[in-house]
Amino acid sequence: MEVHRFTDALYSTAAWRTAYANSINPIAVLESEWNVSAAVKLAKVLPPKTRKSAGRPVKRRYESVEDKIASSQGSRKNKKA
Repeated sequence: MEVHRFTDALYSTAAWRTAYANSINPIAVLESEWNVSAAVKLAKVLPPKTRKSAGRPVKRRYESVEDKIASSQGSRKNKKA
């Protein structure tokens, strides 16, 4: 069964190459030889504005084997022998 009969020519590699021929530069071309429009050169791209979330920060550390053993045994400092 030929699968390509069920898809539009728009999704072919040839159509993709034609659509992006002017905007994607191969890596082998030096950056000084790129054709970048003036609007793109002058555009300032800033990071998105973020806010610090409220509350205590989430713990992002994995417990080691020693930590797991210590937490399961509980505190032994104040226990009488």
